[in-house]
Amino acid sequence: MKNKVLLLSLFSIFLLNNLNAQKIVALHSASGVQFFSDDNPLLSAYAAAVDNDTIYLPGGSFSIPPKFEKKLRIIGAGHYPSATGATWKTILSGNINLSDEADGFYLEGIQGVNIYFDNNESINDVVIKRCKLNSITITGDRSAPSENCVFKENIINAMGLENLLNSSFFNNIIQNKVSTARNLTFLNNVFLYSDYYYYIFSYANNCVVKNNVFLQESDHHGVADGSGQSTYSHNIVCFTFDPNATSAFGNDPILDTNYSMLRADVLVNQTGSAFDYSHDYHLTTAAQANLGDDGTVVGIYGGFYPWKAESIPTNPHISSKNISNTTSTTGTIHIDINVHAQDR
Repeated sequence: MKNKVLLLSLFSIFLLNNLNAQKIVALHSASGVQFFSDDNPLLSAYAAAVDNDTIYLPGGSFSIPPKFEKKLRIIGAGHYPSATGATWKTILSGNINLSDEADGFYLEGIQGVNIYFDNNESINDVVIKRCKLNSITITGDRSAPSENCVFKENIINAMGLENLLNSSFFNNIIQNKVSTARNLTFLNNVFLYSDYYYYIFSYANNCVVKNNVFLQESDHHGVADGSGQSTYSHNIVCFTFDPNATSAFGNDPILDTNYSMLRADVLVNQTGSAFDYSHDYHLTTAAQANLGDDGTVVGIYGGFYPWKAESIPTNPHISSKNISNTTSTTGTIHIDINVHAQDR
C-alpha cells in the first residue's frame, strides 16, 4: 500500500507539472500526502513538514529554506540529462545549511547546491546520495564533530571536512582535492584532481583509502601528506614513481598493494579534471584486472554501492512521456507515460 501511495503521488506530481505552469511539490507524512503549488512550493512544504517526513521534488529549479532544522528526506527527479528528458533535472540553487537539529537528514537526486554543516555543531547520520554537488563544507575544531554520515554515488566538486569524523565516502566522482580528512573511509571513488604540484588529500590522518582510482599524474606529489596513520591499499594510481613507496602517500605506511597504470589506460573515456556526462567512467579491460580488497573492481562500479547508470534516484522513475496538445472529439487528452520501479 505504501508503494502504491508513493507511485500515485509521484504520478500526480508529474501530471500536474506537465499540465500546469506551476511546479508541484509533494509532502509525504504519516498522515498522508499534501501538494504545494505556490510561488515557492519547497519552502511551503518545508514549513509544513515535521521530523521523518519526505519531500518529493519534480524537475525544475527551487528556492531553498535558509536553514534545515528538521530530520527530513528530500528526493528529486535526478540530474543526468539522458535520464531526465521526461521530468527535467531537479536543481536547488544556493546553499543547504544543516543545523544540529537535522540529524538523519537525507538528500537524493538533485543538482547544484553547496552543503554546509553549521560550524562546530554535531550533525550526525546524514546521507547524501546520487547528487551533483558544488561543495561539502564541514567546519569546526572537532570538539563537537559530525559523525556517521554517508556520501555515496555523488559527483562532488570540492570538500573541506575538518569537523567530520567516522564517516564514509563510497563510489563518488570527486573533482577537486579533499581538505582535512580525519578518521574517514574512502572506498571505490574516482578522483579526477590533476594539479601536478599539490596532494589530493591535504592533511589526511587516520583514514582508510581503498579501491579508489587516482588519475593525477605526477612525480612531485602523490595522494596525501599524512602523518603516518592512514591506510592506502588496492588503489589504481597514475604516478610516475613507485605507488607502493611511502613517497606516494606522504609518511603513511603502505600495508597492501597499489596498482600503477598510465592514465590513458585506466578509464574507458575520460579526459581532464572536470566531470563530464559524456565521459565513460568504467574501467578498461586492462584496469579491471586490478581488483579491490573485496574482490570486486576498483572505482565506482565495484564495492558495496556500484554506480547506478544515470544516477537514477530510488523512487519510481518516469522515463518517457507523450501528452497530446489537443483534445479528442470526446474531450479527452491522450497521455502515454512510462514509469519504472527501481530495485535500489
